[in-house]
Amino acid sequence: MATITDVAKEANVSVATVSRVLNKKNSVKPETVERVQKAIEKLSFEPNMSARNLRRNETRVILIIAPNITNPYYSHILAGIGDAANESKYSALIYNTSGDIAREKAGLEMLKKKRADGAILLANGMNSTWIQEYSKEYPIVQCSEYALKLDIPRISIDNYKAATDVMNYVIGLGHKRIATISSSNNYVSTALRLQGYLDSLKCHDLEIHKEYISMASVDYSFKSGKSCAYELLQQKYRPTAIFCISDILALGAITAASELGIRVPEDLTVIGFDDVDNTTMFHPYITTIAQPCYELGKESFRILNACMNDEKGINKKIVLPHKFIIRESSAPISI
Repeated sequence: MATITDVAKEANVSVATVSRVLNKKNSVKPETVERVQKAIEKLSFEPNMSARNLRRNETRVILIIAPNITNPYYSHILAGIGDAANESKYSALIYNTSGDIAREKAGLEMLKKKRADGAILLANGMNSTWIQEYSKEYPIVQCSEYALKLDIPRISIDNYKAATDVMNYVIGLGHKRIATISSSNNYVSTALRLQGYLDSLKCHDLEIHKEYISMASVDYSFKSGKSCAYELLQQKYRPTAIFCISDILALGAITAASELGIRVPEDLTVIGFDDVDNTTMFHPYITTIAQPCYELGKESFRILNACMNDEKGINKKIVLPHKFIIRESSAPISI
């Protein structure tokens, strides 16, 4: 089995230079890095990661704090994080919290216990100032959701703009009685989507009806979306369009409409959000906002990796573009 000394001899460099290449230090000339890498490949050298990590006081493990890994929205984000981490020789540990703040704190305690080098938070509340205690000492990145008053790195889409894109489209189809299925959770994305809904109605001089604003469960469950839609669609002057802040809620709304004999999109337009795989599993395919989930995951790890390596000039507020995808669940008003 080849040793680091063998690699140094093959590349005609010092053992220290090989070590710097393995640790990805920028002080090594590109041509030297290439020579060392060729020597590593030729000799099939495999560094002793455990020993190296112990010397550097690192675990090569990152922590992912997730609220509900069964939610399909998170699957592509987790895949992006996992692939990016693997490319940098990191392992990813997922800590499922079920939206419990106490469990979020327990998860971050793993940083204090030296079981992970940094953390990516997928759904911390917008008022979670308690995270400051950990972010002062450890690299932390917020992905998708973020605390408004914390000056730590975050990455998301523009949820407000996405909501106004939806509303402008629906209003352009001629709909005036537009409802929304939102949530009473503490996520910034929820607040911004609801604000986009309200501001769009005001902008187009449409009346805001409180009875058209329904609150689903904090985790956007299918059952709660269906229940909300039932209430909305049995009103005397039922809405002709429903903007749901997640695709799972939209699926619930379409199911409720079907059970009530209301056709989508002929009698009711339903818009979702996220573009999870379920949106095209059965007809009508759901018109929705597509989030770049995989890219959100990859980019969140890239930022975390930069923080763990104390890189300078890190952009702390990254916004990735969303896409508005028009499918079968929306149509011009017909009643």
